[in-house]
Amino acid sequence: MTTSAGGDDLDDGLEYNVSLSEDEGTAVNTEEIKLPLGSADDNDEADEPSSGNKRKHKSSALKEKKRIKMETDMQTKKNLSKEVSPEIIADFVNSKISQKNPDLSSLELSELYFTKTDFRSTSDFTDERTLNNLGDFILSRFKNMLPAGSKKSKKSLKSEEQKDQDERKFIAVLSMSALRACDVHRATRDLSGSSLKLINKNKLDVDLKLVKTTRSRVLCCTPGRLAKVLASEDAPLKKSEVKIIILDNSYLDKKLQNVWDIKETTEVLKELTLSGSKVYLY
Repeated sequence: MTTSAGGDDLDDGLEYNVSLSEDEGTAVNTEEIKLPLGSADDNDEADEPSSGNKRKHKSSALKEKKRIKMETDMQTKKNLSKEVSPEIIADFVNSKISQKNPDLSSLELSELYFTKTDFRSTSDFTDERTLNNLGDFILSRFKNMLPAGSKKSKKSLKSEEQKDQDERKFIAVLSMSALRACDVHRATRDLSGSSLKLINKNKLDVDLKLVKTTRSRVLCCTPGRLAKVLASEDAPLKKSEVKIIILDNSYLDKKLQNVWDIKETTEVLKELTLSGSKVYLY
């Protein structure tokens, strides 16, 4: 007897394949959702905290590198005062000039650079470079530039005062800020003739009058203020009268910066050294 076969009785693969295909689709979807341990997706998730750790490690490394650089710079600045070789001092200053003027050509930079003859070593001064010892530093080297003391007769004093006015020779102590210049003034005002404070908080015409009439030969100032005094019309202070420049080099502020980090420092030093001034680092 010939009977009609249903789709389930036929073994032609058609219905089977269709049903299997649907099951395979379900299986594939299940596999996509329920992945075994150690699958690629699990590895991706595990990488996320690893990447974060790498970023933190890199940030920490940069901070440590920056800290080491700051400490190295700090020591370099302080040790510069005790440097024996004026050539090394000049190289340090010239590197600062190059850093601050990246757009200038080599020829233009050479006009701003200093030579080793512009500097004098202070390595033989072995005391700590503090405000308390600044007066002793000045006396040990430049006592002959200070006005006469009070023990001489009035006639001798008058004669020497007149000589001082005829041959004025100044020592300029350059500090990085007005507050620091005030501290330097307090530390040097007991020297013979005392010291004079020149800072931007004073009126310029008052400072000019003081410079013109002062008996003092020690000027406690900032680079910017000294530049203004020298550049003023009918300036009472000539560049050739500033024989000695003492850089307040050992003092560092909270940002570990010192007087060399002030733009005006190298500018006014260049003007003065061209006029014969010599630079000493304290």
